Amino acid sequence: MEFYRDRKKSLNLILICSGILIVSIATFLYSIGLFDDHVGTKLAAVSGLFSIILAIIIFRKLFTLRDSAPLVILSSEGLISKTTAVSKAAGLILWKDITNVNLEKVGADTLITLTVKNSDHYLPLIKKKLSGMITNGLADANGNLPISLTASELTVNAEELFNTITNFRKEVG
Repeated sequence: MEFYRDRKKSLNLILICSGILIVSIATFLYSIGLFDDHVGTKLAAVSGLFSIILAIIIFRKLFTLRDSAPLVILSSEGLISKTTAVSKAAGLILWKDITNVNLEKVGADTLITLTVKNSDHYLPLIKKKLSGMITNGLADANGNLPISLTASELTVNAEELFNTITNFRKEVG
């Protein structure tokens, strides 16, 4: 079973990020004294850095709009997700390693959180593709690894994806 990118949702996210980028650029211009000849170096540095990072994210998202590959794949072996950086880095998450599936509201988004045992297998893969700073302390005291998925760019909403994952997991056993 495969879930694909919803171009309309992706474009909405890009537009929202573009609006935030415009505000950040305006903040940068204000902080360098363009409007009132008062320079705020800390604000200029933070807003400038934030603007650069956001611009890179927007350009990367624009390039991914052409990608027609599925973002979430459910197979008899496990689940592959490309919706978040950690889930993409983890690769194939085996059904036997998933101990729990939860639906969590985080800010304006609803995330599907997979609790994955056998973190010794997944953490090296994630550390290889992501910064060690991101992965430090990712596993809990029991050695379980929380991996979140988002449906913010999928053709289905988070509740539908959650139900599909839990039902598919029950069918596979």
